[in-house]
Amino acid sequence: MLNSRKTWAALAVAAAVTVGVPATAGTANAAPKKPAKAATAKQVAAARAAQAKAAAAAKAAAAKAAAAAKAAQAKAAAAAKAAAAKKAAEAAKAVQPVTAVGVVTAVDAAAGTVTVQAASGSKLVAGTAAVFKVSATTKVTKDDEKTTLDALAAGDKVTVNGVKSAAGLFAAHVNATSPEPVAEPEPVEDPVVDPVEDPAADPEPAEDPAEDPAPAEDPEPAV
Repeated sequence: MLNSRKTWAALAVAAAVTVGVPATAGTANAAPKKPAKAATAKQVAAARAAQAKAAAAAKAAAAKAAAAAKAAQAKAAAAAKAAAAKKAAEAAKAVQPVTAVGVVTAVDAAAGTVTVQAASGSKLVAGTAAVFKVSATTKVTKDDEKTTLDALAAGDKVTVNGVKSAAGLFAAHVNATSPEPVAEPEPVEDPVVDPVEDPAADPEPAEDPAEDPAPAEDPEPAV
């Protein structure tokens, strides 16, 4: 009887072990856990808001940089303009009006210059051979008619009004006059000189009063 109980106890233990093995194996081969749920709508909205904020910040930074660059350009342009104005003002102080009155000695139409032997005018040019630059804006007249530089010639009487600067002499108005033609002298006739009698020459013989006069003709008798 005792042996029967031991036998049934052993069988019971064996059955328990047999039943436990499949249960353990089933636990080891259990299905994996399910993945985390998709982000919620709130999280998506937060991500989108963050992106929009970053884009707005980048746009603002770009606008700020563009404004700074534009301001720098405007400042540089203003500085350049001020420097140019200062230079122009200094150049204007160096420019002096001049007048030359004299005679044209040379004309170079290709170079656009006229040389004047200034007999009078401004102290800057008087007594010198002044070379004036003639531009497209220079008014040129000759004998009271509008003309061009190439119409001038050496010997023309001229008055030039212009300016003198560090770059040279510049003509604003050139007023020329053709030289007066030189009148040819009239030929002088040789004076007619009456011959002078030589007192040493023999005088012509005087008529002899002793000669008989020619007989007078008898008058015709009256009827």
